[in-house]
Amino acid sequence: MRRLCAIALFVLCLLSPLSGCAPGADAPAYPGKSLPILMFHDVVEDEADANEWAITADQFRETLRWLDGHGYTTVLPRELAKGDPLPDKPVLLTFDDGYEHMLSLVLPILREYGAKAVVSVVGAYVEDKQPLLFLTWEKCRELEASGLVEIGSHTYDLHDQDNCLGRLPGEDEAAYQARVLTDLQTSIDGIETNLGTEALFFAYPNGSGDPWAADFLKEHFAMTVTTEYGVADLSGGLYDLPRINISPDEPVARVLPRALTSHWIKGLLTPPGLIVVILLAAAAAVLVTATCRAAQSRNRKKSAQQDKNRS
Repeated sequence: MRRLCAIALFVLCLLSPLSGCAPGADAPAYPGKSLPILMFHDVVEDEADANEWAITADQFRETLRWLDGHGYTTVLPRELAKGDPLPDKPVLLTFDDGYEHMLSLVLPILREYGAKAVVSVVGAYVEDKQPLLFLTWEKCRELEASGLVEIGSHTYDLHDQDNCLGRLPGEDEAAYQARVLTDLQTSIDGIETNLGTEALFFAYPNGSGDPWAADFLKEHFAMTVTTEYGVADLSGGLYDLPRINISPDEPVARVLPRALTSHWIKGLLTPPGLIVVILLAAAAAVLVTATCRAAQSRNRKKSAQQDKNRS
């Protein structure tokens, strides 16, 4: 038993530094914590309009019903940016592009469940005055005022351009910064000027990024997400986090358990995970050996007592 306790203590000592950060490095926001980030685009009324990037209002309601029934609590980027404690089972709901249905269809359902979400708007869409298709600044203010919705950035006008945040053929760094960083700053200024709130969240358009924009994004946003599939590991911070797309063919009840299982297996295959597996296996072997030896000792004592009684 003493040997087992020593192994357990050794495991804890090894794990302690693994959940921290290297000297001089930025401290992870949530060491050892994972966060499922669900990706949505539009929510529609008619099932005929649903597709890979749009689910119906009933399907979104069922998404929240499933999350609520399985103990999940929605969080917002501004809460993560402040370092607020995470609930036991956190989940982040993200909406890209800024469709008007965010106000007319999504917000009422969020209110039903007391759930929260972030919507990343394309500034040019907001200012194009297409109120039947996209949010306006007035509608963004209404969403923010609900306390359930945070407004993030999806660029100002790069969403539909070639390469989005990627480099154009033959583009040098100065030209890239003039095209991309100016656009990003315009998006930030639009949110802060029209809503009076800080733009903390950024969703990469079409998931594309570039090293030339990385420093700017980290300086101006507290959290960024991609379209890469997976459960986010918050140990390394809040940047370039993967998401899980929810669609009619991939509802949350199917895709989230699958993503969590993949994330768990992936964690086991990392060096820290392998160390834990090996040490736990060693601890189990010691425990089994100790149990067997104790049983053998009892049997020998029992046999000796029986021999003594017969004599």
